[in-house]
Amino acid sequence: MGGFFSAPDIPAPPPPPPPPPPEDPEKAAREARIKALMRRRRGRAGLVTTGERGVLVEPAGSLLPATKLGE
Repeated sequence: MGGFFSAPDIPAPPPPPPPPPPEDPEKAAREARIKALMRRRRGRAGLVTTGERGVLVEPAGSLLPATKLGE
C-alpha cells in the first residue's frame, strides 16, 4: 500500500549566516591598555583609612555635620 503515495519533498535548509568580521588586534590592545590604566588610576582617594573606631573618612554625601576635634 505504500506505493500509492510518495514521500513529501524536504526543502533545502537555509544558507548559514555569514561569519562575523574579524576583530581588530589594535582595538583589543587599546581596550586592554585603557582597562589597565583605569585600575592604576585609583590613587590615595581609593584607599580606605581605618582606625580603632572603624572608617575615619565619612562618605562624600554624608549628612552628619562637621564636629570640633575632641567633642
